[in-house]
Amino acid sequence: MLCQVCKKKESTIIITQVVGGEKTELHLCKDCAALFGDKLSIVSFSQFNLDDLLSGLLKAFDLYGKEEGMVQSKDLKCSNCSLTYQDFIQTGKLGCSLCYRDFRRQLIPLLRRLHGNSEHIGKIPHQAKNKLDKINQIKKLRKELQEVVIKEDYERAARIRDEILKLEGVLKKNNAR
Repeated sequence: MLCQVCKKKESTIIITQVVGGEKTELHLCKDCAALFGDKLSIVSFSQFNLDDLLSGLLKAFDLYGKEEGMVQSKDLKCSNCSLTYQDFIQTGKLGCSLCYRDFRRQLIPLLRRLHGNSEHIGKIPHQAKNKLDKINQIKKLRKELQEVVIKEDYERAARIRDEILKLEGVLKKNNAR
């Protein structure tokens, strides 16, 4: 299996973490594992710090990302909290919610490498599921509306428009509560 960090060399080190019965594995080559220093040694593994692991991964992605066209700017800074991208790489922590927007180009490839996707596809809180379903249905209907208007099927477009307005009204009513 290839290293999950550099995606180039054969992995020789496997880190396994079991939390709440869920097993997660990280496959690393010798060089990428060396980026973590002694954090992966058996002695210090009991005092293992997730922040240190993330920081090491960020440094590795920064090194290998340059080869894959991922542009890193030393001057990149959050418009709200002034956290620099280099500070984020060092700590593994973002400063505020706007950091996600300002570092979006750098975070998307990182999230894809770490999680396999850059969009949340996991569990949704029960209270939010109904609202999210309606929002997704509205998005789908808007896309369908554009296609129908292009085909000049105005009667169907009017029905879709009415359905969108109805769903938006339900959302507004639920938000007012």
